[in-house]
Amino acid sequence: MICKKCGSEMPEDALFCTECGASLEKENTPVTENVNETADEVKETANEVVEEAKEVFKDDEPTSILPHLEEVIANNEEALSLTQEDVQLLNDEPTEILSSSETIELPEPDPILEPNSVTEVLHTTADKPVEFPKQEAPAAPVNGAPDAFNDNSNTMEIPAQSEQNYYSNPQYNSSQSTPLIPPQQPVQTNPESASMQQQIEQPKARKKVGGGRIFGASLVTIFAVLFMLLFSFVLAIKLGVNGSVIRRRFEKLNSQTTLTAEFDNKELSKALYNSLGFRTATKGMADEAAFKRYLLATDFREYAGRVAEDYLDFIIDGEGSDPSITAGDFVNDFIKANSSAAEDEFNYELTDKDYELLENNLEKDDFSDSLSVRKWRKQLGFDVDKLSYLFSFITIGIIGGIVLLFLIWISAIVDKRAKHVTGFFATIFNIVGIIVFLSGIVIIIGSALGFTFTHNVGFYLSESLLLPLSVILLIIGAVELLLGFVFRKSNRIIKKKAKKAATAANAK
Repeated sequence: MICKKCGSEMPEDALFCTECGASLEKENTPVTENVNETADEVKETANEVVEEAKEVFKDDEPTSILPHLEEVIANNEEALSLTQEDVQLLNDEPTEILSSSETIELPEPDPILEPNSVTEVLHTTADKPVEFPKQEAPAAPVNGAPDAFNDNSNTMEIPAQSEQNYYSNPQYNSSQSTPLIPPQQPVQTNPESASMQQQIEQPKARKKVGGGRIFGASLVTIFAVLFMLLFSFVLAIKLGVNGSVIRRRFEKLNSQTTLTAEFDNKELSKALYNSLGFRTATKGMADEAAFKRYLLATDFREYAGRVAEDYLDFIIDGEGSDPSITAGDFVNDFIKANSSAAEDEFNYELTDKDYELLENNLEKDDFSDSLSVRKWRKQLGFDVDKLSYLFSFITIGIIGGIVLLFLIWISAIVDKRAKHVTGFFATIFNIVGIIVFLSGIVIIIGSALGFTFTHNVGFYLSESLLLPLSVILLIIGAVELLLGFVFRKSNRIIKKKAKKAATAANAK
């Protein structure tokens, strides 16, 4: 290597000329060029910071990164200090070289101009930079390499927002200025008005039903049970014990079973044979066995059915006149009507004196009084024919309306609370349903068991004649029990939901 200043030969790795002290290595790379290159790198770094801030920034609020430019420049002092190292190397040369008349003057680096786009974007309309919140961790290096030079190490990372990124849109570039809206203060509402509004929106908690209301509803429940029982039985009797139904049931009786059933500890045929004095009337031609065969040959079932229909139509439906029969009516309507059967069985024709004797014998046993409606009126203390008003469909409808009124009354007393309403309704329908259903069972099963053990004609007639009534009672009772079950099930569901809600509220 030859020194260009004095022309002396120097080794290839020499830094300074040993003759004149001129620098050999740094001659082609002046300090000014290094400073300019460093300034260009700082400019590029600053532009990269601006671009990165635009990419990261996604919020609509006005922001500024100018306060961080000083930190960027401070972080890049290492690049700017390269010229100072060169100077330090010069200072480390021998004193004779440093004492030479020639000095090295370092030109001042050109000032770094701030990009116009940065100032336009990062300043608000009031020319006041927006302060960023303090971040816990610095942003990642720009070039992604762990050992790379990072000009943005002290800048904060702006979190991504869910709004539209205007800087990522191609129509917005760094050369355009975007007016930013300053942040608005949140509207503070008056706590008193907010609490009043919340009270208005939330439904008021309903008060519990007091003990007085429960007691009142219980009293009404008793009357509702009584009237519902009356309604059920009256309706069943109206449908199952009317005259036409009983007459048809009489015609279906077993003649042999009926005549052999006991009445006053005797068979019905024998009791009737003794009461009529039929042996005397036929001059000893008729005995007990012959009289039973005589009755089996007559139409006693049809006759009994017609008489029962007249009585029931008068009492239940209020139709016809007084249906009372006397001993004379029985002799004329039954004995004389079946005189041919007596001739066939006894080989004896009854005369008018014989019929009169039979009538007198029946009167001795109070036959007429026992079947007289007037006598019943005196014994019972009220007119039996007035019962037809009770069994009319109008009265049945009124009773049903009263029952419905009691149910509505109970609902009003307990303030229409579903828990209490369903509870009381379940009680009413269950009690009435059990009583009515058991009544139907008692008539059917009880009469059958009674006739089996006593062989009494009354149990047999009840079992046979009241079978329609028993079926109707069973149907009505079953319907009422079904309604009671529905109300009871609903009551349990409501209580269970209320318990779960209370548990959830306590958990909160």
